[in-house]
Amino acid sequence: MPMLRYTIKSIFILSFFVLWQNCCLAQSVNWNDTLQSILTAKVSDSIKVSQIEAKTIYLVTNARPEAKDFLKAMEQLLAKSKNAYLLSKLYYTKAIVWNFTISKDEIFNYIDSCIYFAEKVDYKQFKVRGARMKGQYLERFENYAEAEKILLRAYEECKKLEVPFETYRTLLALANLYERQLDNNTSLKYALLAAEITDKSSFSSTLGTLYLRIARGFARVGDMQKAEEYNDLTIKYSIANHQAMLPEVYSYIGNYHQTASRNEIAKTYYLKCDSVMKAQNNFSEAGSAYSNLATLYTLENKLDTAQMYFEKCISASEERKFRFLGRIYTNYSTFLLKLNKDSMALVYAEKAIATTKVNEDIESLPDAMQAKAEALIQLKEYMPGIGSLQETILLKDSLNRVAQQTSLAELLTKYESGKKETEILKLNSDKKIQQLQLEKQQALLAGNLLAARQKQQEIDLLNQNQQIQELKLAKQKEALSLKELEAETNSRKLQISQQEKQLKEAELSQQIFSKNLILWGALIAIAFIFLLFNQYRINTHRKNDKEKYLLQNQLSEMRLEALRSQMNPHFIFNALNSINRYIIRNSKETASEYLIKFSKLMRMILENSKSTSVTLENELQALQLYVELEALRFDNKFDFNISIDPAINKSSVVIPPLIFQPFVENAIWHGLMNKQERGAISIKVNQKQNNKLLVVIEDNGVGRQKATEFNSRTHDGKSFGMQITKDRLNAFNKNEDNLKITDLFDSQNNSAGTRVEIELTTLAA
Repeated sequence: MPMLRYTIKSIFILSFFVLWQNCCLAQSVNWNDTLQSILTAKVSDSIKVSQIEAKTIYLVTNARPEAKDFLKAMEQLLAKSKNAYLLSKLYYTKAIVWNFTISKDEIFNYIDSCIYFAEKVDYKQFKVRGARMKGQYLERFENYAEAEKILLRAYEECKKLEVPFETYRTLLALANLYERQLDNNTSLKYALLAAEITDKSSFSSTLGTLYLRIARGFARVGDMQKAEEYNDLTIKYSIANHQAMLPEVYSYIGNYHQTASRNEIAKTYYLKCDSVMKAQNNFSEAGSAYSNLATLYTLENKLDTAQMYFEKCISASEERKFRFLGRIYTNYSTFLLKLNKDSMALVYAEKAIATTKVNEDIESLPDAMQAKAEALIQLKEYMPGIGSLQETILLKDSLNRVAQQTSLAELLTKYESGKKETEILKLNSDKKIQQLQLEKQQALLAGNLLAARQKQQEIDLLNQNQQIQELKLAKQKEALSLKELEAETNSRKLQISQQEKQLKEAELSQQIFSKNLILWGALIAIAFIFLLFNQYRINTHRKNDKEKYLLQNQLSEMRLEALRSQMNPHFIFNALNSINRYIIRNSKETASEYLIKFSKLMRMILENSKSTSVTLENELQALQLYVELEALRFDNKFDFNISIDPAINKSSVVIPPLIFQPFVENAIWHGLMNKQERGAISIKVNQKQNNKLLVVIEDNGVGRQKATEFNSRTHDGKSFGMQITKDRLNAFNKNEDNLKITDLFDSQNNSAGTRVEIELTTLAA
């Protein structure tokens, strides 16, 4: 009889609710009149409460403020009532209506009151609903252990209740709980149980969501075939029964294929999502779909299309006040850096930081701050950029520490809860074992051996359960110990990381100081050389009374000195430019290695600046250092070899300083750097008659013709090194024809490099 009464009542409420819902679809509904008509109707309070409850839940679902008026009317009806059935409904509905607008304690007070009154009269349906709601709220507050116990008890009650809709919702709550804990197998198990419910009439409208959840579950556990099947099933169901769900479905399936690197298929589904959103004027998935489309077009280097989708994503997300808008700003800032729009990138990085703070999306804040640091560095605002990077590192360390402490606290809570439960079970089990021992003795005294044997089996079973529970507790304790050890290890790693960071900061400061020192040193050296040259010129003009031959020699020396003073600044400028580039890229080790080699080369240049000639050995050492610097600068893209005729005494042959370097530089910059494959350059020094050397510099680069084509597109400044060196050769060799440049070709008449032959008159040391 009670079951029949509940069935008739449910049919009445459902019929009334459907009729009322259809009426409410019209815009002319007056909710106050509707409420008054219910309150004045000549029906029992229980029917009025059921009607008001149905309307309240409908209004909450549609986010209408009138829901609270209906709830207040329900409270007034039940103010003096002692009807546990209706009171259980009241408190359940209050929990739904007030949701997160009141404190955590008040919410749980309403839910516990619902469960209390439902248990008082064994109102099974609201016992299940109240327990399920409590479990879901505990999950939201991340009390997973307690939520699991309550939801499992609710599921057991559902089996007795035999109401498909309640069973379905409870199974989904369990699936969601385990998904939040990353237990994908268990989550999938409960989702599949929900799909196996035979009578789906009461929840058919949500089957698309269920199928999509199952597809996600199979993907997470690695069963891609099943995931594909449920993806297809979700699409078919949504097209046939629930098209409003299609944007979410297409967006998820696009993401599923993108994760598996099937980018073209993913793009197809994102574009379908875009089409459906436009048709339905429902841009709920715009943030995800447009952002992913922008990423895919960026990978294809279709930057204009990518920028269009970024802007559409931002526009839709700003309009919907998307909680993770800060992440989109961050991604767009990084994208703008690729377009060299550094100022705009900085603007969006700062918007990302402000938005993540407002939306309390703390996990995204480090990425936003790093985007700001990168934009500042691109804008050459190095110190603010370094400061932003330091803040990013500190914030990441802080978030990791908080997450670790939270995880440890959860594990400790779970362990303490399990410990108490084990103790309670042990006490109950001990009492039952004592009772069974007594009953066993009585059975033995009565001669009933079968009963005694059954009692002993029950005692053994209880002992086994105790051992299993103690084993579980021991495992939890072991896991807690491991977590504490991990926390301690990570804390030590953090300390080491902070120390390393301080060292790196000190190194960076030292590098900046060294860079400034070198720049000032170079400027002072150039100024000093210029002053020396100027003084030399003045002194030379004062010696006009000397013999003509001596005057001509002096004029030649002045010419050589002038050319050398132009050569040194030219080379210093190029080298300092390279060091500056490494510092900008924050390649600390490479910059340090570069500085060491550069300092050696600077010392040799300054020493060589004191005279107009150097030994061949000294010149080749300087050239070796120069090529090593260029190799570092271009990531060792070419090989280098110097071979010298054994008959040559390197320490006794004297030549002009830095006479070979411009030709080697030309081979590297214009021949090898424009070549895709690995390059090679060789220098051969051979002895000729009459105190002459033949120096051959050969590379396998792209040749002079292609180099000229590249330079016409990319060269933004005039190079003086080659012309200066030709003038120096002419001056040193007294205008002899001593330079020959030959283009090299392979058997198929393709350019195969360039050969430079220099004939140089030497002097004795």
